[in-house]
Amino acid sequence: MKKIIVLLVAFFCIPLLFANNDLQSNNPQSTIIYWDASSSQKEKDIHKEFDFLDAYFKTYPNSKVKLVVFNIRIISEESIEVTSANWDLLKQKLEQVVYDGASDFSLVNTELKEEMLLFFTDGNGNFGNFKASLYSPRIITISSKTAIDKKFLHKTAFYNRGYYVDLLESDISSAIQAIKEKTMMPRLEFVTKKNKDANKKYVEGIVTGETDVLPNVNIFVKDKNKGTITDQFGKYKIAVEPGDVLVFSKVNMKKAVIDVTEEDDIIQVKLTKAINELDPAIVKAKKSNKPNRGTIAGIDVNLDAIGYAVQSIDAEQMGNLTKLDIGESMAGKFAGVSMTGHNDNPGRILIRGWHSITLSSHPLFIVDGIPMPRSGRDLGQGADYSFIDNNTVEDITILKGISATNRYGSEGRNGVILVTTNAAGDKLLANDEKTLDKELKIKYKVFESALQVDNKQNSNFITMLKKYPDAQEAYSYYLSRFKFNKDNVSFFVECSDYFFQINEPELGIQTISNLAELFPENTSVLKILAFNLEKHQIYDKAQEIYRRIITIAPSISQTYLDLANTYFAGHKYQKSVDLFKRISSNRVKKIETFDGLESQITHDFKNLLANRNQTWKVKKIDPYYFSAITYDLRVVTEWSHPQTEFKLQYINSKKQYFTLSHTKEDNKKKLQDELKEGYTSDEYVLSDIEPGEWFLNIMVPDTYVPDIKDPKFIKVKVFTKYGSPDQKLQIHVINLDRVTKNNIFTSFRI
Repeated sequence: MKKIIVLLVAFFCIPLLFANNDLQSNNPQSTIIYWDASSSQKEKDIHKEFDFLDAYFKTYPNSKVKLVVFNIRIISEESIEVTSANWDLLKQKLEQVVYDGASDFSLVNTELKEEMLLFFTDGNGNFGNFKASLYSPRIITISSKTAIDKKFLHKTAFYNRGYYVDLLESDISSAIQAIKEKTMMPRLEFVTKKNKDANKKYVEGIVTGETDVLPNVNIFVKDKNKGTITDQFGKYKIAVEPGDVLVFSKVNMKKAVIDVTEEDDIIQVKLTKAINELDPAIVKAKKSNKPNRGTIAGIDVNLDAIGYAVQSIDAEQMGNLTKLDIGESMAGKFAGVSMTGHNDNPGRILIRGWHSITLSSHPLFIVDGIPMPRSGRDLGQGADYSFIDNNTVEDITILKGISATNRYGSEGRNGVILVTTNAAGDKLLANDEKTLDKELKIKYKVFESALQVDNKQNSNFITMLKKYPDAQEAYSYYLSRFKFNKDNVSFFVECSDYFFQINEPELGIQTISNLAELFPENTSVLKILAFNLEKHQIYDKAQEIYRRIITIAPSISQTYLDLANTYFAGHKYQKSVDLFKRISSNRVKKIETFDGLESQITHDFKNLLANRNQTWKVKKIDPYYFSAITYDLRVVTEWSHPQTEFKLQYINSKKQYFTLSHTKEDNKKKLQDELKEGYTSDEYVLSDIEPGEWFLNIMVPDTYVPDIKDPKFIKVKVFTKYGSPDQKLQIHVINLDRVTKNNIFTSFRI
């Protein structure tokens, strides 16, 4: 009986063993490739990626491949057969890919029957979140450039039974072998306040190179399957045990190997280039339990918790003030800060050297909350700060890092210097112009020019695109000018407007989405992108941009109101109600007050609730917001950049007009409050005004200077019969760089 059973087992199993040996050649491997075609992928090493694919198909010579090329949309989707490792057709398709626009990772479908998903990307998603399904295939993430989101790439592969291949660091044959053998990747841990374990020992620190911090440094615990990576500021934190060995590595840098002792809490590492004779430098320290507190612009803060570099000196540290001016007082007091020209000129300060070839590289000076004119690049263009009386200075603070400067818009790109004086309270204007309301008496003047609406863009880009009658020819011309205009925000906005005008919305969205790729941390440019997405009623994408701005700069109150309103406009009513509920009750973390936006919040929330139905959840909302409110006219202006100056003229059909101003000359105190509280908008509500046709004219001050990299845009929302069933809305987005002396951009009827 036993012999019969053995023979039966052998009869059935031996063919299966042979079948498994021939499985690779007889049963094609099913693979789906998601190929990121966003504009940032132009910088990748496509030859290394082709080398990887060549090795992959030698391992899986017979493969059914589905190729999906995507950016902000699915560009192409097709099936290709690879036989006997011949993937020439696939290679040909990949060589023809055009890289443009941002990337939307929500387009990556993981509910698939394929065995393997190869995801070629840098991990820097701009729109939409990647979502893995419960039954997703094995996901292999592949990158070949330095500017990557290594955390995303590693986690996506790790949690989907896959493997991450950094082609700048990995040996391709070893990576293919690991994929074939289903080698388990080391687990990366990222310590936060929420997941920190009080029973574990942690070490933390900053990893730097020869001149700056190093992001994406690999940190692994030797002989243990765990590690972490440094963030964009070079910071890391990892759980360890005494006796562990930490290995720090980055491509083209020498490895640092460090033994952890019981006493180690902080380990700072300076990596050196592989060709350098110097070994990495290591500094260990015992962490103090006392919070590191300090003062920034007169406010006591925990310096360990604010997330950016801060250096301060007070009056005592500045020396003999009667003999020094402010430039001499600052000289030699701040690390990484230097002066060009004479030491007595603070207008020539540089933080970490020149930052731009064509733009000013000097930091933004803010004295008692008021931004000062900035020095130009040339030595003869130094700003004069001699008006600052050294004897009145209480402290000087220098802020570095993305988080520190976003409140000040792109003006803070080279750092921010805050000067606080003991005369700050005396410098405010006593009689600032109030925001217009229903009770304000309007004084009319006579408008001299013709009443003619001209909302056409004065754009050379559009003029050139119009020369090509075919949309694809125009798009090819746009692509040919791309590399020459990477810093020109208006180029992408105006080319996008043209594609929308000729009814090519996909090209329009793709073109303007480049702003998210090229300026991923610049909140002013991201607002320009959001404004234009709203103008074209692409509310879901605008919502994503506003959420990103909140992630970058959570202390800007304006963005929460913008997000709530785009939820409403995009028919996500419950999300809008829930966010307005938090805003109106001042229950948003990171925001101290919404006082500067109180009037707008009230009007917007009331207007939202007036449209409610029985399915909305509106419990625990103050009854005040359920009362209806109506106005003949409501105009809401919002600007992309803090401290933007402009004037709006309201002109009736009799050519009588009044002006509402937003300038430092007329509204100094108001502009200061906006900067402190983090809002960049205002509203004007008018009732009982003369019926008939009205016009809006926008002007900029004579001192306005266009800036191709940091243009200032204004979004104007014009509501007529506000709050009534006949309410109408116009949305205009205006580039102040294109505004001439008189620019009547719209008309409406009261």
